[in-house]
Amino acid sequence: MCEINRSFDYVVIANLFSGPEYSVLIGYKGENTLDNLYIINEFECKKNELDTFKMLFSIFSSSQCPKEFVDFFVENERFYSVFKYVEAENIKQKFRKGFNFSPFDERCVILENILIRIDRIYNFPPSILGCLTELENIHIDEKKNIHLIYNFKNMEKYNNGKEAQALISQNIGKIIYTLLEPESEAKFNKPLHIVIDKCKRGVYRSIPEMVIELKKAEKISKTSSWFSYIKYQISLRKPLISKISKVSMISLVVAGVFYLAYSKLTEGQQSGTAATAVTIGEVTYNGNTEDESDKTVAENIDNQTGTSKTGDIILPTGLDIEFEDYVVQHGDTIASICTSYYKDNRYITAVASFNGIETNETLTAGSILKLPNRTAIALYLSK
Repeated sequence: MCEINRSFDYVVIANLFSGPEYSVLIGYKGENTLDNLYIINEFECKKNELDTFKMLFSIFSSSQCPKEFVDFFVENERFYSVFKYVEAENIKQKFRKGFNFSPFDERCVILENILIRIDRIYNFPPSILGCLTELENIHIDEKKNIHLIYNFKNMEKYNNGKEAQALISQNIGKIIYTLLEPESEAKFNKPLHIVIDKCKRGVYRSIPEMVIELKKAEKISKTSSWFSYIKYQISLRKPLISKISKVSMISLVVAGVFYLAYSKLTEGQQSGTAATAVTIGEVTYNGNTEDESDKTVAENIDNQTGTSKTGDIILPTGLDIEFEDYVVQHGDTIASICTSYYKDNRYITAVASFNGIETNETLTAGSILKLPNRTAIALYLSK
């Protein structure tokens, strides 16, 4: 521990949480401005916190260290993990009931961006991932940028492995409900109810798997019964409508009908079509929830060899989706990188085609390889 000691030069201005062995602080370094705010997780250097120390230090030292993680050090028998802090509303505040007037399409985009951010860190230990999926720790600024706040006050809640995964899944369900609350409460939107229910029960094995069914639910929200949708939207705004004259209300309804009719005609008339099947490697996500079955993934197995058939994912070079830069190390191959980064070698063709190279091409140490986000891949293929 002594090897990474450094002086504590952060000025604390707020205490978000204080416990006997752990505290969460807000401070600044240098000038006291919004651009220099940090969230500081402070732990006592005790034996029972040794695993936490190793875990945070390994993340800070790894090539996949999140950009928000700016400092890690030991001082006065305590160790500190310091992250960038953004002063902005969390999604629970931003989209609270009764004050949410954001267009449905805009909220869908924000939700997809949140899920992509979470998928980037899905391999993090459950105790960290659980904290980052809590509503209070997902912030959105005025430019609609998503910021994860690394507040670890509830780490102990996610220490139990299997139970932690269920809690994380429930957190994701809460995120979906918060962003799409009006649609989630609409009786006619059954597919969205199913997605949220499956999150509560921890059915989904990955975020890309869940995204396919979520995209289907979003489409149905746009193309559901016009009358039911109009009736539901009016019921949400009864206090406001009651203050409007009868003539104005009729005008509003008529205008709403014309607007929705125009939207339906221009946005899509495929409400009766089946959800697009999306294949990632040997796994096919079909988004079929008509029987409300928990099994939405079908694997193609070769009857002769007993091995999985690998479907190629081809991504156009220069495709505008989320990706991270990876600095190629000596001895790296596309296969080894995919196994390490995705924990799955089914993304080999996706990475190769996205970078405009062959799957067996020799990589040069020091060169940059673009690694597309797996949830972004699923979103692209589902369109």
